[in-house]
Amino acid sequence: MLNTSLGFSLIMSIIISGIIYVVTNNKKKNEEQEKEKLNDIIILFVISFIVILFGKLCISEPTTISTSAIKVSDVKGGQCPF
Repeated sequence: MLNTSLGFSLIMSIIISGIIYVVTNNKKKNEEQEKEKLNDIIILFVISFIVILFGKLCISEPTTISTSAIKVSDVKGGQCPF
């Protein structure tokens, strides 16, 4: 899962959001402040997910698409092999 850009960015965003949630945890908050904090954590998750995803896509090596050559002997009767 860490090999794919999507999986890597999802795991890293969860870790970052979890760390920020634990660090900014305060017991003396009212309900409105908790809702604001939850909204901030969600926004942080989305932004970090997008940034990590695009960063991983830009840094990773492009995958090469290998095409197999069709032998001339595979073509029968003048028809295309596909």
